Amino acid sequence: MPPGKVNAVAAQHFICDAGFDRQWCLRQVAKLMAELMRYPADLPAHWSWVIVGSGAWQPLTQKLRLDQRSPAFTALDKRETFLEEALFLPMPTRTNELVRDLHVPFDQLLSIAVSHELGHAICHGGGEATAKRVSEQLRSGKRPDCGNAMKSPSRIEEMYLRSRLSGLLPLR
Repeated sequence: MPPGKVNAVAAQHFICDAGFDRQWCLRQVAKLMAELMRYPADLPAHWSWVIVGSGAWQPLTQKLRLDQRSPAFTALDKRETFLEEALFLPMPTRTNELVRDLHVPFDQLLSIAVSHELGHAICHGGGEATAKRVSEQLRSGKRPDCGNAMKSPSRIEEMYLRSRLSGLLPLR
C-alpha cells in the first residue's frame, strides 16, 4: 500500500456511538479502514466516519427524514458519513432486511455502503445515480469518474420525481 494512501486513511476521523465498547469500536474501525484502503481514489480530506448503533439508527433517520431502509448516509456540508452497526455485525432482523432490500449478501453490505457514500463525498453530492456509478467503479478497481455529476437530480428533485411517479402530485 502506498504511504500516501495509508496517510490519507490515517487522516480520517473515526467515531463510534457512545454505547459501544472501545474494543468493539476499534475492531469495526479497522474493518472500515481496510475497506477505505481498497479503493483507487483520493479520500476526502478531514472526513469523519461515524458508526451508529442499530438501535439508534431508526430514530436518527426518522428525525432527519431519511430513507429508513438505508444503512448509511452522508452529510456533505459537515464532511461526515454515518454507517449503521448492522453493516459490521450480523443482527438477525436488520441484516435480513438489508440483504433483502439491497439484494446483496451480508459480506458485501459494508463494501456497497462505503463505496456508495464515497461516491457522494468524492463527487460532492452528485445524486444517487452518480454515487451508484462511482461506487461500481471503485469496487471494480477503477478510478472514480464523476462525469456529469451535476446532471444527476438532487435529493429534492428525486423526491419530487418519485412523488409524481407515485401519483401523489398531478402531472401537468
